[in-house]
Amino acid sequence: MILLAGGAAGLDRSRLTRVPGLAVAGEDGIRLPSASLVRIWQEWETALRERGGGTLPWKLWQPGSLGVWDYLFSTADTLVDAFREGDRHAAAITDPAESFTVTVDGVGRLTVDFRGVFAGHPVFPIISEFATGLILNSARSAAGRPLTPVRVTLPGAAPRRHDYLMEAYGTAHLEFGAELPSVTFSATDARAPLPRADPALATILRDHARTTLAGARPVLGWLDRFRVEVELSLPDGDLPAVAHRLRMAPRTLQRRLREEGTSWREEIERVRRQWVEHLLQNTRMTVESIAARTGYADQRALRRAIHRWYGHGPAALRRDMSPS
Repeated sequence: MILLAGGAAGLDRSRLTRVPGLAVAGEDGIRLPSASLVRIWQEWETALRERGGGTLPWKLWQPGSLGVWDYLFSTADTLVDAFREGDRHAAAITDPAESFTVTVDGVGRLTVDFRGVFAGHPVFPIISEFATGLILNSARSAAGRPLTPVRVTLPGAAPRRHDYLMEAYGTAHLEFGAELPSVTFSATDARAPLPRADPALATILRDHARTTLAGARPVLGWLDRFRVEVELSLPDGDLPAVAHRLRMAPRTLQRRLREEGTSWREEIERVRRQWVEHLLQNTRMTVESIAARTGYADQRALRRAIHRWYGHGPAALRRDMSPS
């Protein structure tokens, strides 16, 4: 959906050449790590912001776009049941570590939170716009009628203009600076019977979802996934955080790297060098800004690193790498 939205908006697909696994993203049974998805948002965020932000991709959503998850959702009895079913099978559409948490308050209002594995990443606010829109679209489709949310919460500061969000969500009740993105539905909407509820079909779909997930193939090996995670960990380059996202202990991660003939320090250096090259070639960022983005203490530290790698400074490197 994101790639289709970018294409429809005329975004530059060549900017995504560094995204691992993108060439086979459309093949059946292929599962890209969420880190690759974050990289797409990262490369296109500015352009998408100018064209509708995270609401742009989910406007292309239609029933069935998310495969078995969509149909499982619509065959539940109520929205509460639908989102609980959706959370149990969230791995059908996203990283298995991510979830849609369902809460019903004392008066029966339903709140659905999206808990993403990259909640601390700078692009999480725009991902949150997409996730909350997907929650709302799925609910409206299952209910077979328009639904007005009681509230939508989003992390990050409010954009200077967010009328596009009010129009997309159908409400002015937006709250920014939240810990998690969420959508809250009224008690009436939460408990209303869904028109396509079908317990027998739901059982068949659950079996199909399990079979589909069991046969899914990760497109990247663990070392490839590790390198994407390291890249996304910049500027901090925190080993325990990367190990946690790969679901292993820091010592286990270091041992696996030794077995691959490399080390944490070498990998951090490799990723920083790649990013420095990319930013010098494709942006007008200052050396000071690039140093901050890639985790160097200051521009002098970055200049020393560039001299060590290439034998000359960033100005010469940028000139040599510029298209003729």
